[in-house]
Amino acid sequence: MVTESRSNKEEDLTGQDRFAWNLIVSWSSQLVLVLSGFIMPRLVDDKVGQVALGVWDFGWSFVSYLSLVGLGMGACFNRYIAKHRSAGEFVLLNKVANSAVFVQVIFSLITVLCTVLFYVLLPRYFSDALKENTTTAQWVVLFLGLSVAVRMLTGSASGLLTGYHRWDIHNTLHAGDSILSLILMVSALHLTGLGVVGMALGYLISTTVFEVLRFVSVGKVCKEFHFDLRMVNWSTCLEMLIFGIKSMLSNIPPIILLQTISIMLVSIIGPAALAIFARSMALTKQITTFMTKFTLMLTPTTGSMLGTGDIKAIKSLFINTTALSFAFTLPSLGFLFIYGDVILQYWMGNDYAQWPLIMILAAGQLLPMGQDTSIRILMGMNRHGAISIVACIAVFVMFVIGLFWAGLDNWELTTAAILFVVPMNIVYGFIIPIYTCRQLKLPWLNYVYCSFIKPAIYTTPFLGFLCWSREAFDSDDNSTALVTIFFAVIITIIIYFIFLVPKNMQHKIISRCKF
Repeated sequence: MVTESRSNKEEDLTGQDRFAWNLIVSWSSQLVLVLSGFIMPRLVDDKVGQVALGVWDFGWSFVSYLSLVGLGMGACFNRYIAKHRSAGEFVLLNKVANSAVFVQVIFSLITVLCTVLFYVLLPRYFSDALKENTTTAQWVVLFLGLSVAVRMLTGSASGLLTGYHRWDIHNTLHAGDSILSLILMVSALHLTGLGVVGMALGYLISTTVFEVLRFVSVGKVCKEFHFDLRMVNWSTCLEMLIFGIKSMLSNIPPIILLQTISIMLVSIIGPAALAIFARSMALTKQITTFMTKFTLMLTPTTGSMLGTGDIKAIKSLFINTTALSFAFTLPSLGFLFIYGDVILQYWMGNDYAQWPLIMILAAGQLLPMGQDTSIRILMGMNRHGAISIVACIAVFVMFVIGLFWAGLDNWELTTAAILFVVPMNIVYGFIIPIYTCRQLKLPWLNYVYCSFIKPAIYTTPFLGFLCWSREAFDSDDNSTALVTIFFAVIITIIIYFIFLVPKNMQHKIISRCKF
């Protein structure tokens, strides 16, 4: 017992000592997802056509609604795991974890029932739009829906691993799942005649395998956790459900908004239009996912800091991580704004290279993406209830207003993009960050200067060189374009190293460099 106690004291239970390592593993694993995301759409388009690709996107749009069944709980209870663990409250930790397991089993069963319901009702409402692809869409929805049910069943395992700040294991399993699903989906396309239905089945098999491995990892890592459903506590279940609903209200509006727009695109223009829109959205979504991998770690870290009563550290965490977020999103989205159509052309072909569309999506997601830290910090403090309700209502009110402006006929792809980015900017780019500053008693102007203006200044040379590079590219001077991008990256790395990397880390890096 004494040895175990000393070991716990030596370990940083806030997870800050593992933050950099977790982020490296997280982003490395995300590169696997990026690879899969670039390979599969082109393969589907070449093998079975643009319409089938649109049916695949349509299936995912429908299935995304199933996330509502979980009421936002999922792995979000990692905040409780981290808080109780840092305070040494292991009985409460087990009550939370076992209650989460029980609730997730119920939600998983409900998800299966909803999936079957979607499967049965789909022909009645979408046969006119999908025509001969209706049966294919049914099977895609069925298999993808079952994969969501499996993932929902294991949400408690994800919450335990991330509550123990083992994002490295969590994301490694996620990457392994992506690799296996990629192999199975490619095999289904080339070795069978099942097309996108075979892809959906392969995705279900891969999900099942790696979610089982996630439970195995919990048994090896989370030593204080003991599976015992007799520890299920109804008041604890209710508390976590309320927390999850508050989290869902803040996280789910972008998902519902995007999927609603996607389904409306299929109904108004057709599946092929959705395929084009989804590829541009996929580019920005890759950057969003990188940022989410970073900001998700803030919730359990904030919960641990709250458990030790260190409010000052939470303020510093919010400002510093938001600055780092913008330091990543500004050059990333800037590159898509300037070169997005070129990427789409080489990736998917000329039909997908819609420069106005990718420009709207890239510029329009800068503020929400760079400030995702705000809602994660609020979740860690359990102060995201009221603002989540405001966010949910505001997003859909503005979307309805946008529909009155755009109408329901003669949509263009840019119309769909504007209907998505405007509500996102107002709510997640302004309302939630301002509310977070008030909760932390941070001066708004100081927050803007430290978190946004400074990174924007540091990124200005990169964006300037990028514009110069694009001019050279359009003049068929590819050598100059590539060299200019290379210099832009080098100069930005130097600037970031000088102004963003902490002094102690600078000294460590310099000391390890031997010339």
